[in-house]
Amino acid sequence: MPTAARATSQKPVAQREITLVRMLDAPRELVFSLWTDANHLAQWWSPHTYTNPVCEADARPGGAILIHMRGPSGNIHVMDGVYREITPPSRIVFTTSVDDNGVRVLEGHNVVTFEDVGGKTRLTVQAQASGFIEIAKMMLGGMEQGWSQSLEKLEVLTARNVSADAAIWAVLAEHSRAHREKDAALMIKLFTDDIASFSLAPPLQRIGADARNAASFESWFKTWRGGIGLEFGDLAIATGGNIAFAYGLGRMTGTKTDGAVIDLWTRYSIGFRREGGAWKIANLHTSVPFHMDGSFKAAVDLKP
Repeated sequence: MPTAARATSQKPVAQREITLVRMLDAPRELVFSLWTDANHLAQWWSPHTYTNPVCEADARPGGAILIHMRGPSGNIHVMDGVYREITPPSRIVFTTSVDDNGVRVLEGHNVVTFEDVGGKTRLTVQAQASGFIEIAKMMLGGMEQGWSQSLEKLEVLTARNVSADAAIWAVLAEHSRAHREKDAALMIKLFTDDIASFSLAPPLQRIGADARNAASFESWFKTWRGGIGLEFGDLAIATGGNIAFAYGLGRMTGTKTDGAVIDLWTRYSIGFRREGGAWKIANLHTSVPFHMDGSFKAAVDLKP
């Protein structure tokens, strides 16, 4: 991973701030992943006619960004930066900088928000930039056009990825809604008849009808005061034919009836099967690590 660049103490000669809003016909979890996965980022970052032969992104607070943007003439423009905030799947804050032979040219501060609007995503980019040498004035003049062209490429990439991935994300969004609304019937509707579930709670496994028991979900829901938050961040998804697989981290939040405030990160592995044209959850595995010091206590305080 690249080394994060330091901010300069120079006084800027020019500054600019813009806000761009786009409505993308895709779940925000998918759009969020296109901003945090380096392979995806390389496909849309930078204006038209530019490519990104080097694209590295350590998408966590303090993680570094390094992108080599190659223009139509073959010249390479190096941009680096630092992630300041990552809140899946709703918000990213990051800085950017451009140097020329050790001289700071530009610095940027960017806030990107992802709002769910009926399964679509309202994307808002707030970009601030400061220039420190004369040529930066011209670069800032093209700032809105550069961002607009990048977002046009993002829209194309989103449309290309929206089919299978979006269908999976739609199931995950409904899974989250079932938790938020404490809807046992919706939860079960998302499962195949033969689902294999390996959850945090005993027993070791639940298969089929045992995993689809509405009464057990309703009993668990009653241990929470309000809705249960369940967010998935940058899950990796692979599809092939009528089978799909996703893995990554999920975050559960809420308040228990005894007043305990829960903010728990867990590991997820989810298998999907397409039945009658609809994707359903066929395998659900949730876990947390446990301490290897002989206590066997669950490590429930870990954060990504």
